[in-house]
Amino acid sequence: MLKSTSSTLPGFDSLRLLGALSVLFSHSYLIAQDTEASEPLQQLLKGDKNIAGLYGVFTFFIVSGFLLARSLHHNPSILRFAVNRSLRLVPGFCICVLFCALVVGPLATSLPVADYFVSGGWLHYIQQSLTTFADAPLPGVFDYTSSIAQVVNGSLWSLRAELICYLILLCLWLILPAAGWVALVFATAAMIILTIPSVLSWLPEFGYPLPYFSAGVVMWWLNHHLGDSRPIAFLCAAGLLTSAMLGFPHQAFACFGAYLVVYLGCRSTPLTNWIERFGDLSYGLYLFGWPVQQLLRQFLDLRLPLVLFGISTLITGALAWCLFHHVERPAMVLRQPVVAWLSRSRPSRIG
Repeated sequence: MLKSTSSTLPGFDSLRLLGALSVLFSHSYLIAQDTEASEPLQQLLKGDKNIAGLYGVFTFFIVSGFLLARSLHHNPSILRFAVNRSLRLVPGFCICVLFCALVVGPLATSLPVADYFVSGGWLHYIQQSLTTFADAPLPGVFDYTSSIAQVVNGSLWSLRAELICYLILLCLWLILPAAGWVALVFATAAMIILTIPSVLSWLPEFGYPLPYFSAGVVMWWLNHHLGDSRPIAFLCAAGLLTSAMLGFPHQAFACFGAYLVVYLGCRSTPLTNWIERFGDLSYGLYLFGWPVQQLLRQFLDLRLPLVLFGISTLITGALAWCLFHHVERPAMVLRQPVVAWLSRSRPSRIG
């Protein structure tokens, strides 16, 4: 087996972009038709929640588990980990919250705009979203007949779950004596959740995607020690297809799918050059996709999912480009200076 020597791991950006687009694709069915029953992957696989967007979210968690375990292996600094994760996620999230409260809210509310601001609900939305890292209602927004009406940003559920997974990984990395033990704990947790679904009723919302984050951590350990193999990747692809036909694709994706995600992530893809040219738009697409699609649904009454997907992708892509180049990239440039400044200012408390 050939051990991956890539330091840039160019394929992961492509996988994140495809994952974000798959979320927009599935949400276009839910928002346009109030159901995902006619979504193509759901039609193909049947069963519960077999939609493309959900597998896109699983891919995000696998990628995060792999890359964060890899990052901690190379540099186990708590300070660097905290600063890097904060500057990667928080600035874009804050801009999205302000966009929803100050742009989407006044456009989509059924209240007079003056009443919308006087009500103070938009301030409560900002406060609640920023303190809980989750969605909240806005007064009179998306007031149309649907089961998902008034949901301002239905994509945000996974962000808080991802943050909790980050904290679990960091704590285990500090407590356990070796990375192999960390991988073993995550593997055990994933097996319990996937084989005993009732366990999820005892866990908060992070329990549902935890097996996929765990799979990313385990795949990092395997990749670090054994590398990867094209024949095994083909076997995993076959195993994933077989499992889907047998009716347990979610469980298989945490194993076979995780291997494929890591195998592809360590290689260049046709999208690599495109992403290098335009930037990594995946986070912005994920953040802004739902509110943009909700706006289109309310104002244009779009009921054709593919039309909604096409128009929303163009609009959301423009917003994601602005977010990456004017918020995300400048924030990421600050990572080293912030770590250096904090290290100098509090050397006795931060290692």
